[in-house]
Amino acid sequence: MNKLNVDDLVAKGLVKKKTYTEGIYKGLSVLKYTKKVFFKHLWNVDIRLLECRGTVVDEFDNVIVLPFKKVFNLHEEGTEIDDDTIVDVPRKVNGFMGVATNTEDYGIIVSTSGTLDSEYAGLACRQLNKGKLRHMVKGYTYLFEICDPTDPHIVPEVEGAYLVGIRNIATGILATETQLDKIANLLEYSRPLVNTLRFGELKEVMKETTHEGFMVREASTGETLAKWKSPYYLSAKALMRVGKARISVLFDTPEVFKERLDEEFYGLVDYITISYTRSAWESYGEQERRLVIEEYYGGENVIYS
Repeated sequence: MNKLNVDDLVAKGLVKKKTYTEGIYKGLSVLKYTKKVFFKHLWNVDIRLLECRGTVVDEFDNVIVLPFKKVFNLHEEGTEIDDDTIVDVPRKVNGFMGVATNTEDYGIIVSTSGTLDSEYAGLACRQLNKGKLRHMVKGYTYLFEICDPTDPHIVPEVEGAYLVGIRNIATGILATETQLDKIANLLEYSRPLVNTLRFGELKEVMKETTHEGFMVREASTGETLAKWKSPYYLSAKALMRVGKARISVLFDTPEVFKERLDEEFYGLVDYITISYTRSAWESYGEQERRLVIEEYYGGENVIYS
């Protein structure tokens, strides 16, 4: 993908274009689809929307940084996979996306899905500088999940930068999982565990999964088919971020609250309602609630790679 002009989509309110008018990134623009596209399911309006997830262009619309295009959750926007499909399934690392591109005119650009100079871009730099950042080949965008202790998530992870993709800027083609393993080793970055199996088998694995979930790629083509978040992760997230209205349901009618959860997590609901008062749970922030959930599971269910 050599060029990407979305000015018409910006005019329609479907894409935000953040342009830098001064400093080292002068002339560069970050493209990000708007919340309206997500909430109103407008992906079919224009195929270019799928590429506006942190793509960076210069003033002539040349693509400088090319992250992953939009990938949908399983069952989202009609995303389905046949049980007999052989898939590669990298474990989803519970961090934030950090992107590194070695460019001719701007040196190494480290970005996130929406900015070149945010606090998160700084955190990504800190982790990426621990590896051989300067050895990245020009013409490619390197994609990472960044896990930093100052940015805790629902699933605890080992600190570091996890290489999860490399994309050819000219063609858009992604590196295979085998290629990523070799390159991560050369550049001294971490990699998530990757397994190959039938999608029907993955359904059984998911029942016991206690991390964020998996990316799902067709083994024969390398095409990314979907992302699939585990019931454990979604349930933990629901209990961490529950608002006051749902807290009332949680403590007044826990059986009703359980209706939105898989039965494996009924015990966690009982543990919270027996061990904590409503006022205590309301007063806790997300990270305090996360620690309670970790305490319940004893920490032994956390999977690292």
